[in-house]
Amino acid sequence: MENIGTILLSSFRKNYLENKLNEAKIFVEYETIVGEKIAEISKPTFMQNGTLFIGVANHIWMHQLYMLKLELLEKINSHLTNALVKDIKFQICDIKQVKKSKHEFDAKKDINYEIPEKTMKLIYNICQDIADEELRNMYKDFLIKDAKYKMKRGNVLVHTHRR
Repeated sequence: MENIGTILLSSFRKNYLENKLNEAKIFVEYETIVGEKIAEISKPTFMQNGTLFIGVANHIWMHQLYMLKLELLEKINSHLTNALVKDIKFQICDIKQVKKSKHEFDAKKDINYEIPEKTMKLIYNICQDIADEELRNMYKDFLIKDAKYKMKRGNVLVHTHRR
């Protein structure tokens, strides 16, 4: 028979990790969730206590998105396993527009990025403490997709070892 503390801790870890995965999903899949037009003039900047902060290119777009706030809230939460976003706040920020041709984007999409062995070991080490197999596999898959996404964007995966 399991100790109640162990059960509660396990449940807390599962809920915490699931919420973090959902939160990351908002940032990674933002364009898919809200659409290309809205993603061109806005981007999620951070999340705090159930409030998603979205950076917007200017005051005009901020007002326009404010009018669509409930629709955006519904769209975002519908892509998550649980309704994580309780409110949205808009703020003016510099939205970097990196316009790429469709051909250039498609060419990068077809490349199969191989994650370095050190990164894969790090991912497996991070995931090994998650007792729930389904959650562990979801988190591992997320970290692998994140690593490939970063490689596709040109980020170099750097590893440091502390002694």
